[in-house]
Amino acid sequence: MNEFRDNLLARIEQAEEAVRQAVERQDAYAAEVHGADLANLRRLAAEHGVR
Repeated sequence: MNEFRDNLLARIEQAEEAVRQAVERQDAYAAEVHGADLANLRRLAAEHGVR
């Protein structure tokens, strides 16, 4: 379970960074795509009790 949690948290961090970069570039489409990915990752984390 630790490997799953660690990978999930790493993917969340990557998605957060991708959203930040897209916003900085004023790329609304990329921000929306990465934001949706981030929302899905957070939902998955919540479903599995990962904080």
